[in-house]
Amino acid sequence: MGLLKHLLFWPVTGPEFLVRYSLEKVEGMVREELTDDQSVKEELLALQMQLELGEIDDDEYVEREAALMQRLREVREWREHFGMGTGGGPVRVARDPAADEEVRPADEPAPGEERPRGGIASSEGASVELNFGWDE
Repeated sequence: MGLLKHLLFWPVTGPEFLVRYSLEKVEGMVREELTDDQSVKEELLALQMQLELGEIDDDEYVEREAALMQRLREVREWREHFGMGTGGGPVRVARDPAADEEVRPADEPAPGEERPRGGIASSEGASVELNFGWDE
């Protein structure tokens, strides 16, 4: 009965099915384009090669790298928006302390709140600074 019903009602349900199918395919392609970071990573690699070969100077490299990193952040935001996995942990960008009213670490509770139990933290706070010597 199911096949006969589909054949009989095809003039009514067919266009709706085709439109829905087409829109789902378009949505899939848009989602893939918004969440694919491979092309940005390839551009970063090419930019690094241009710097090493002397085709561009440091100032141009920094400017173009900042634009590519912004694109990577946008890809990560879209991946989070669509509920897809994001690797690498949280990405935090340093801010100008003068622009913020109060700057505190993300895991630091707001004034008046208690710190959740079970975590490892010192009362005076802790910071870790790593220097790999990459900028030398």
